[in-house]
Amino acid sequence: MGWQIWKKKESSTALPGTPPKKLEKPRELPDDVGRNLVVEQGLDPDWVWSLKCVRKPKGNSKNTFDIRIFSQESAAQKGVKVRDYVTLEDHMDLVIFAGWYDKGSRKIQMEQLIKKAV
Repeated sequence: MGWQIWKKKESSTALPGTPPKKLEKPRELPDDVGRNLVVEQGLDPDWVWSLKCVRKPKGNSKNTFDIRIFSQESAAQKGVKVRDYVTLEDHMDLVIFAGWYDKGSRKIQMEQLIKKAV
């Protein structure tokens, strides 16, 4: 019998021999990003800190991330379970802000995608 149920099947999107990268689950906004939205853009702090984000590494950098910010309540109302950054590809109507940030240099570039939510 050649059963090997304990071995994982390789993902079709990963290159052979390389482990697939697992993206992060939704999380609280990073301090620098939340502070930027409140201070620089003048948004309501209570609303900003209630938002969630998903991120993925940008390029090969350890400190630079692409980020999408969304409201978990809006996602729940539409019946969308946000698991990671890629989940929002099909639901860009839920993304309020999108952009990138660098943890090391604290540079942030955000684009507001939904005007009515703010």
